[in-house]
Amino acid sequence: MIRSIQELVHPEDVEIALPHEHVLHNIGASVAASSLTAKHTICFEDLIKYRQFPFAYGGCNLLLQKEDEAFRELEMLQRVAKKSFKVLVLDVTLPVEGRDTFIKERLNLTTRLQNVQLLTVTTFENERMNEINDLDLDPMEQSERIAKTIEAELLFGIKSGGFVAFPGAVYQQICVNSTTVTARERVLVHGLARVCTNYSFDENSTENVELETMIRSYIDALINAGAEKKKLVVCHADRWCYRESNGKVSSFLLEVFDRGVSVLFDTIGLIAVSDVMLINSYSPSSAELPGTNSQEPPSHRCIARTIANIIKINPQYCHQLLLSTNVHQRIQYRRYGGGGYTYLFKYFKTYVLGQGVSAAQWDQIVRGNVVKLWAWYVPPEVPPIPKNYLQCSICEKHFEPIEGEYFSKFTFIYCGTKCLRRHSRQNFVSLH
Repeated sequence: MIRSIQELVHPEDVEIALPHEHVLHNIGASVAASSLTAKHTICFEDLIKYRQFPFAYGGCNLLLQKEDEAFRELEMLQRVAKKSFKVLVLDVTLPVEGRDTFIKERLNLTTRLQNVQLLTVTTFENERMNEINDLDLDPMEQSERIAKTIEAELLFGIKSGGFVAFPGAVYQQICVNSTTVTARERVLVHGLARVCTNYSFDENSTENVELETMIRSYIDALINAGAEKKKLVVCHADRWCYRESNGKVSSFLLEVFDRGVSVLFDTIGLIAVSDVMLINSYSPSSAELPGTNSQEPPSHRCIARTIANIIKINPQYCHQLLLSTNVHQRIQYRRYGGGGYTYLFKYFKTYVLGQGVSAAQWDQIVRGNVVKLWAWYVPPEVPPIPKNYLQCSICEKHFEPIEGEYFSKFTFIYCGTKCLRRHSRQNFVSLH
């Protein structure tokens, strides 16, 4: 089963899924808090400025805090799917970006949207890593503590303001300054490996210091520590879709595919509104982008050609491909001229199919692969019903027969006054 923030979803009930989005977050708050020129609305005359500098005007563009705006955008996505099927959206917002701040709003969205289910993520922040290092534990005990912390959130949920949201995946940002895995990082790797033998895990590489070598080191370290290849996801593969390559697949991406992990392209449609691909919005130079940590997002044609060529090289790679729009700026909303959450299915699909990718392969990428990753949750077995319990004739629930709390009339049994009144209004008609 797939675990959304509020309920369990059967894999067969899913039609489409977006595995890397930011539905509600306050990424721009770090700039807005100290800016005297902060705005609260997106003006059309400022779009060109936002295109070049996402954090312009006090970070308003990077504050997805309005439930109603998110509802309208997700409602458009809901219309793309058939009414009898579910749409799944993974919100990868981290605690530092406002994950816990908007739990209530996310729960409200799932209630208001009939067929859209949101998933959230659990992670192990750097601050927690410092706390673990301060404990008098050996490295393996530290790794076990990390694994148990993540598993506790996966199984018992994230609590904030009296509300609880259940994570559906693990999302970990990897920030390193060398090409090898240090002793401190190896503790984290072993902890994550313990978790992702049972759960899906997204690896978000953020720094640009010999990036390819570092990613290889992390993937190999996770696999050597016991992580299942099929449950690892490397995000932001768009960084290796170069305009001048004309869709030629980089040798590094092929190496990643050969390692058996999943690869996510998550800037679909971004080039329509922005010249900046934000990898780590909390990097020191983010507010001054474009800069050394930025890169222009590839065009949809370039990504489509790359995906088609990947499948042509080895059709089995199709089972490792993931796609998402990663809506994280307000200018990506449809109401401000962006493609929104629907861009992948309304526009990008045409380009991919035009490159020779079949409809079955497309469905595998946008539904089959994602569902397989997320369907990790196995509900506990229902305990046997005690022999002395009775079954309500109306709601059919079993209950403990406590004197004065249940009722019987004729051959009917009622668990409480609510079911009794309901049947009374029906004049105690036969239920068969």
